Amino acid sequence: MHDTITDTRQGRLAEVLACPRCHARLDPSLVCVVCGPMGTRRGEQLDFGGFGESELKADALNRVKELVKTRFHRLYPAAIKVLSPVQDRPGLVTPFLRSFDLDRDLVADFGCGTHRRDPRIICMDGGSYGNVDLVTDLRRLPLADGSLDGGISIAVLEHVPDPARHIAEMHRVLRPGGRMLVFVPFMQPFHASPYDFQRFTEVGLREQFGDFEVLAVRVGAGPTSGMLWVLQEWLAMLLSFGSRRLYRAILPLTWVLSPLKLLDLLLVHHPMAAQAASGFVIEVRKASA
Repeated sequence: MHDTITDTRQGRLAEVLACPRCHARLDPSLVCVVCGPMGTRRGEQLDFGGFGESELKADALNRVKELVKTRFHRLYPAAIKVLSPVQDRPGLVTPFLRSFDLDRDLVADFGCGTHRRDPRIICMDGGSYGNVDLVTDLRRLPLADGSLDGGISIAVLEHVPDPARHIAEMHRVLRPGGRMLVFVPFMQPFHASPYDFQRFTEVGLREQFGDFEVLAVRVGAGPTSGMLWVLQEWLAMLLSFGSRRLYRAILPLTWVLSPLKLLDLLLVHHPMAAQAASGFVIEVRKASA
């Protein structure tokens, strides 16, 4: 059954592959008649160029994260769910995906990391993790115009220097009427993956997606999550007495406080939760032709 779903997913992906430069269709050998060879195959994975090794190892904490992702990529999402100070708001991503007929609609995860939220979804990322179908620069996707029915992007746009280019590429590859669900942080400390560039307010998020019809903006992670993450960083700094090495040793010990994030299951519903939310979720739709 798994092999059948994988073959179907790869077959549907092959039908919409296009040159990331000129957007002309690619032949089965991933060659563009205009631009020449564009990608390579590694087993079931298509590689159009993602992060370099030096990029992934530039930040000390991200080096540890990449080691865990590479060796334990199937367990990494579950570990993050338990140890992270962020309590994601339940009932956002899963219902969004269920609003599609994934046996018919082509939906992609823009920056999936080590997640595979459904075996029928196209997983795209700059890292070549085992679950990734398409290793690529998300600013230059090897997909044809209007080829996707929907997509999700979870905690990605803070890690790119030019979110407008990423959002423009989402708009290009969505069909008219196609929908995106995007999570971005607001009140969160620095966290490289492999970089970290910005945060988004609710108003700023609407502005970024101005070419789309905005269907909803909601608190995606509540105020407790933002406060808790800052507290963990603060404690590690306070108790490390200016030592970078001691700070790195103490910080994982502060994860014992992470269960406090469960308070957000209540606080996320507070009418003023957006004032200090850890993150926002925006749902948008590309205008119909």
